[in-house]
Amino acid sequence: MQDHEAVVASSLEHYAAMLPRLNQASVAIGHAIRARLRDDGLNHHTVQARVKDPGSVKGKLDRLTADGRFKYERGLEQLDDLIGVRVIMFLEPDIADVATALKGQFHCREDDDKTSSQRRSGQIGYAGRHLILQVPAENVPVGCQTFIGERFEVQIRTVLQHAWAAFEHDIRYKGGAEANAEVDRAFTMASTLIELADAQFSAINDIVKRRQAESTAEFAPSPATELTGDILQDMLARLLSDHPRSQARQYGWLGDLLAANGVRTVADAEELFGAADWSAVAKKMDYKFPAGHVRIADDFLLKTWGTGYISRTKSLGDDPKRESKLVYRLERMQD
Repeated sequence: MQDHEAVVASSLEHYAAMLPRLNQASVAIGHAIRARLRDDGLNHHTVQARVKDPGSVKGKLDRLTADGRFKYERGLEQLDDLIGVRVIMFLEPDIADVATALKGQFHCREDDDKTSSQRRSGQIGYAGRHLILQVPAENVPVGCQTFIGERFEVQIRTVLQHAWAAFEHDIRYKGGAEANAEVDRAFTMASTLIELADAQFSAINDIVKRRQAESTAEFAPSPATELTGDILQDMLARLLSDHPRSQARQYGWLGDLLAANGVRTVADAEELFGAADWSAVAKKMDYKFPAGHVRIADDFLLKTWGTGYISRTKSLGDDPKRESKLVYRLERMQD
């Protein structure tokens, strides 16, 4: 016991010295993940990055195994979640796409699909997907160059799964509630309802996509109407029914990209996008999953106008690395 107390004390002292760097790494990793999801057109709710507080670290180091041994005998080197990131999605099917995107950006040390495991075993409860990732030494994500080798945990959940997990954690852990069969049953029932609700959200999304794809005749703004984000969203939903919607605010940004290239009206955009060979763009870019509307539209515009498009749009938006990313993507198209 005394040896363990010494390990914990030494670990906490070391952790206090690490905190400034960990906080910087957390910010950089959070920015890199948001940029990746934006670049891939993955419609998400939030990305939250945080560093574990010292009290939580101590609590974890004091955990025991079933046979009474300390679970983390080697201290901090066994903890992969000192930096934790939560990626909250709207739709459950999008979780797999996020995992694919992040595993392509960082080195994956562990992938635990808790939702699939629960369903294979016929159980109900916590749902989500946990990845243990590491900043790679090659193709380092933008902003993470000084944090090569840093490990962190990513939890990917839907909004409803996140609400269940947050409440359950507060009740069972922070609240210090004792095991209670009635509480367990209530949480199980809530988890079942959330699974059903997530399935209904996905079904609603499919219905909306199908109706938008079928509503060509209903889409009839005047050809001279100036483009807006809403008009572009409806237009691309018809033209790209097999691709997921992007975040609502990105359609307005797409309007800015088009305006910078002289495309300002519905007629201009219909003529441009109506002639697009979307499958050729997707094949050339070799997406790992269907790209969001705005991402594939951005790639099509890049393919259409090349280096001129880069010079005219490199400063639009809030991505300081947009120019270098466009150059890289154009090289892929021309390869």
